[in-house]
Amino acid sequence: MVAKKKVLIVDDDKFFREILSKEFLDAGFSVVTAVDGEDGLVKFKENKPQIVISDKIMPKMGGTRFLSLAREMEFSKDVIFVTMSSMIKDAPHEHEKEVLGSKIHIPKLTNPIDVVIIIEQLLDRQARS
Repeated sequence: MVAKKKVLIVDDDKFFREILSKEFLDAGFSVVTAVDGEDGLVKFKENKPQIVISDKIMPKMGGTRFLSLAREMEFSKDVIFVTMSSMIKDAPHEHEKEVLGSKIHIPKLTNPIDVVIIIEQLLDRQARS
């Protein structure tokens, strides 16, 4: 079985990182985690993930700034960037243009299994384009 893509989860909430990591690992993804945007940039450069899921509000460096800086790196062209936040109240959705550092926004209340499914659908769509 070929390993699925690598996902970087950037969130200051340890419990949330662990729950989301478990679901991605169970689905066959490789997982790297970071505790804030500064740590996220280091892990992003070191691991070159294909998917980045970032909280919006974190200490040291928030998600919007982190995602903006990560997008500037030359290897980030095909990376799927996702903002997850308790501030997002709508259903998971995709914007035409980047908002808060990403086009994909998912409320933190979304079931972690559903987050994995959304990412798998995005990867499938990306592979077909």
